[in-house]
Amino acid sequence: MKVFFLGISGTLMGNLALMAKELGHDVMGVDSKIYPPMSDQLKNANIDCLEGFTKENFREADVYIIGNVISRGNELLEFILESQKKIQSGPAWLYENILINREVIAISGTHGKTTVTSMVVHGLKELGIEPGYLIAGVPEGKMSSYSLGSEDFFVIEADEYDTCYFDKNPKFFHYNPKYLLINNLEFDHADIFDDIENIEDKFLELLQKMDSKSKAIINKDGIRDKFYQHLLSSNFNCSTKFLDIRNKDFTETNKILAESVLEAVSDKKLSDDLFQNFQGVRRRFEKVFVNKHYTIIDDFGHHPTAIEQVVLKAEKDFNDVVLIIEFGSNTMKSGLHDQKLKKIFSKRNTFLINASIQQTNLFTNSVALSKSNLSDVLDKRESDHRVILMCSNKKFMGIQDELISLISSQSAR
Repeated sequence: MKVFFLGISGTLMGNLALMAKELGHDVMGVDSKIYPPMSDQLKNANIDCLEGFTKENFREADVYIIGNVISRGNELLEFILESQKKIQSGPAWLYENILINREVIAISGTHGKTTVTSMVVHGLKELGIEPGYLIAGVPEGKMSSYSLGSEDFFVIEADEYDTCYFDKNPKFFHYNPKYLLINNLEFDHADIFDDIENIEDKFLELLQKMDSKSKAIINKDGIRDKFYQHLLSSNFNCSTKFLDIRNKDFTETNKILAESVLEAVSDKKLSDDLFQNFQGVRRRFEKVFVNKHYTIIDDFGHHPTAIEQVVLKAEKDFNDVVLIIEFGSNTMKSGLHDQKLKKIFSKRNTFLINASIQQTNLFTNSVALSKSNLSDVLDKRESDHRVILMCSNKKFMGIQDELISLISSQSAR
């Protein structure tokens, strides 16, 4: 079968294309821009990729998989629709072609999905089980971002974000999980949801769809008490287990959650050193540059809770910490988190990328950062070694690379 992906360079779509290729399909795709590492992975799999959503890049296929970044008005999409070709969302294709006969382990939550998913996969492998999996990130070490696996289990991030332009429901509705982990729920995705209750309603709907053979594991300390009480009073077909995890940092919480999932899906005894060799995931407090005077840490944090956690971790380990925060997500740019962010920024040396004028004025102790004033990040060093903590779900508009080049050139003098 010929399968054509629109938006192929995204983490989900790119990995789906790689899985389709491994299943024996003839795979092609298109995106506006295709960057490493996904471009390298697609090239190594001999998947042809085109740049530009123009009708000139139309290719005949049996089905066209539409990514959720593609909207009506896209020239190529409109040509496909006018040609009355078969279209499908990525999650729907994934379920029909891979998940339909698997025992799906779905990892959900506002924070920690990628890390906990990776830890569950790692743990299953340590127990001698080879699951299929799909991780929306790049695990460190030898683990890849996806695998078809050789056994019944399939581990996947249960993303609450919308599916595609013709299906505005969360992706996780397509996965039909047998095991569901709900880690934490906070308001995010302001372009999709009106409020936290709207998000909670989607999770309630998911739980109501699960059958009597299914299990849900819920971190009660990661959700609102009102939602917790609602869950307690609901009559679900699936079994539910609530975990009481208090006063734990992200690292310890993720470990407890991963262990709870492994205990639910396997009757094998878990050893104390199960995660001893787990190497983590890229862009999760990842040191991307280190020299005598500077360390640059890259983190995917793009929500006040996640940002505060990594800031506290950095300040626990280092004396001189400078923050660079990119306003990349729709919610961050909307201003809904501004008051929480103001508290984080107020006592810290903070630089802002892509903040609005209103936000720049609100965060009075912060400085708008561009390539023209990068040296400000290096000025007034308070110790022999400064840590630059950069948080974003985007790519910092090239500023991280420019900053590394600046520090390297200074060191070479």
